[in-house]
Amino acid sequence: MFRSEDTRTAQGGRLVAPTLELLPLADGVGIRLIGEVDIATAPQLREALQRFRTSDVALDLSELTFMDSSGLGVLLSLAGSRNGNGPVVLLNPSAGIERLFGIVELEQHPHIEIRHSRRAA
Repeated sequence: MFRSEDTRTAQGGRLVAPTLELLPLADGVGIRLIGEVDIATAPQLREALQRFRTSDVALDLSELTFMDSSGLGVLLSLAGSRNGNGPVVLLNPSAGIERLFGIVELEQHPHIEIRHSRRAA
């Protein structure tokens, strides 16, 4: 959907698969996402987020370069499972990800907060 450069372009005659790296935030209450969230990597994100279903969670999206509907589905599923445990906080989304969130009006979800003020940990 929205990416600044296509990482699936041919390299040596082969297509490069999307990658997603997940690193814990320094404060321990979230994950930094690096790379792409799509149908191939969404299960990896979904599994990593399981431990945050009933605790505070922040996702640093400053290095996320691509997200499709599979990634949005993971975020919405997590937000819908919060049961009063606070919002899912999305930190510093890149310009392309911010555009996607605007198109789907993600900022209107009652259990999702998009923040730009906190620097990536």
